[in-house]
Amino acid sequence: MTTTGFGADFVPGRAARRDERRAYRGFVRLVGRPVPQPAPGSAVPAVLVPGFISGDLSLAYLGRQLRRAGVRTFGSGIGANLGCTDAMVARLVRRLETVAAAEERPVALVGHSRGGMIVNLAARRRPDLVAGVVVLSAPVTGALSVAPHVRAQLEFLFRLHRRGLRSVIAQECVMGSCAEKVIAEFLQSFPAGLPYTSVYTRNDAIIDWRTCLDPAAELIEVPGSHTGMATDPAVRSIVADRLAAMAG
Repeated sequence: MTTTGFGADFVPGRAARRDERRAYRGFVRLVGRPVPQPAPGSAVPAVLVPGFISGDLSLAYLGRQLRRAGVRTFGSGIGANLGCTDAMVARLVRRLETVAAAEERPVALVGHSRGGMIVNLAARRRPDLVAGVVVLSAPVTGALSVAPHVRAQLEFLFRLHRRGLRSVIAQECVMGSCAEKVIAEFLQSFPAGLPYTSVYTRNDAIIDWRTCLDPAAELIEVPGSHTGMATDPAVRSIVADRLAAMAG
């Protein structure tokens, strides 16, 4: 989910809400035997960036499957992704600098939900470090239209911030000068020549799926759910295919 200003709430249909609940059962796939990092090769290494209040563990299944396919994967290092958008992007850029230097090449960015918005912004700021971008159910058009329960989560975090918990997102990041800065970045053209794919589902019960339709991206629709993007084998195949294409 983005933090660039509240619009009207997005109200998902009953079937989408049901499928979203069902997708949580797929998190059993997060538990599994570790898959070692493959040796450096032709595959583009990838940094995986989780969604709002999720943490890197939420992309454990995707990481294991990509490593089995020969892709070296790295966590985002941004924690639970519930701080200010600008701070989250800055933290990811630092991580990107470290991984790209260690791998001695630009790396791919794969982001889920709010993580997709953050990788989009990181790629805009440091395209020299990025081989390509894949976002999954990510609101990358600069609009904030979320389900009522997500709005309630945000408003709870705003209250915590006002009471002194500065590590969580502030209201200004959604409706203030911080949000205006992010909007201005999204209004700029995406870096020319940088591969960019947005995977989305009309069955999304978290965000309005139309906020995923960035005209700068290759758009791929899947039949799953917002939450299920992290564990859906079909989505994993799309990500692996796009990463392979980045390797030339």
